[in-house]
Amino acid sequence: MLIKDPPVEITANLSIIASEEYPLYLVKGKREIAIFEGGTGAMGPLVAEQLQQLGVDSEAVKQVIVPHAHPDHVMAIPAFRQIFPQAAVLASAAAAGTLAAEKAIALFCKIDGAITEGLLKVGMIAERHRPRPLAENRIAVDRLIKEADTVVVDGISFDVLETPGHSDCSLSFHEPAGRVLIVSDAVPYYMPEHDCWWPCYFTGHQAYLDSMRRLAALDAEILCLGHKGAIKGAAEIKSYFDEVIAATQQYHQRIVEGVKAGTPPRQIAEQLGSEICDKTQFLPLDFFQKNCWLLVKQSLKHEGISLT
Repeated sequence: MLIKDPPVEITANLSIIASEEYPLYLVKGKREIAIFEGGTGAMGPLVAEQLQQLGVDSEAVKQVIVPHAHPDHVMAIPAFRQIFPQAAVLASAAAAGTLAAEKAIALFCKIDGAITEGLLKVGMIAERHRPRPLAENRIAVDRLIKEADTVVVDGISFDVLETPGHSDCSLSFHEPAGRVLIVSDAVPYYMPEHDCWWPCYFTGHQAYLDSMRRLAALDAEILCLGHKGAIKGAAEIKSYFDEVIAATQQYHQRIVEGVKAGTPPRQIAEQLGSEICDKTQFLPLDFFQKNCWLLVKQSLKHEGISLT
C-alpha cells in the first residue's frame, strides 16, 4: 500500500508530513520528536503550518536528520532552525562538508528557487510558503553520524546505515523493532502514476545496487521514500525492491547498449532527460538532462567504456 497525501499517520509513532513530492517523516516518542529529511525551502513554512494543525508541540522536536546533502533534502533546514531552535541537526561528515561550502549552498539556493517556482506553478504550495533568502550560504550541522551509529528518539532507536550510490553522503535509517526503513533517495525516484522509476545512481552504479540489496534484506514492514510517500506491507516492499533493482539494471543496460550501437553519450542523456521531464512536467528539461548525463557517465565508468 502506498501512503501519500500528507500529513497522515502511518503508525502511532510515525507520520508523513510536508508534501507528496517532498515528504518528511515525523517520529514521535512520548516526550520527544524527530524529523527525518530536510526537504525543500518551501517545506519549512508548510511543515510549521501542518504541525500547528495537528496540535504538535514544536518544542518537542529535538532532532532533524539529514539523509544526504542534495538541495531537495536540506533547504528546509534553515527554516527549521528558526521553528525548532532547540533541535540538533544530524548528518554524515561528507554531507556536513557540502553544507559548509558557500559555493555549494549558493547553487542549492538557485535550484531551490526553481523547485519553489515549480511547486507554485502546479499548486502544491502557496505564495506564503515561499522560503526566505538565507542569511548566509552555509547550513550548520550539530552532530555527525555514520555507519553503526544510532539515532534515538525517546527510546525509539534507528540504526544508521551508509547507503552510497545516489550520493557519497547518503544515509538510511532502520528501526528493527518497528520494521521501519527510511531510505530517502537510496532507491530510484518513484512515479506511481506511470508505474515506473528513474534510477539515480549519480555517484556509482554498483554502489547503488549494493545499497538497495542491503536494504531489501532488512525485511521492512514500512519503507519511507524520499519522494512520493511511503510503502506499507512486507510483501509489497519485497516486490518493490525486486522491481527497482531490475529497473536500475535495465536502465544501465539501455545506456551501455546505446553507446555500443554508436549513439553519442550526450544524445542518450538528452533523450533520457526528455523522457523523465515529460513524465514529471515539474522541473526544467535541462535539470533532468544534466542529471541523466551523470547516469550515463556512471554506467560507462562501470563498464570501463571511455567517453572519448
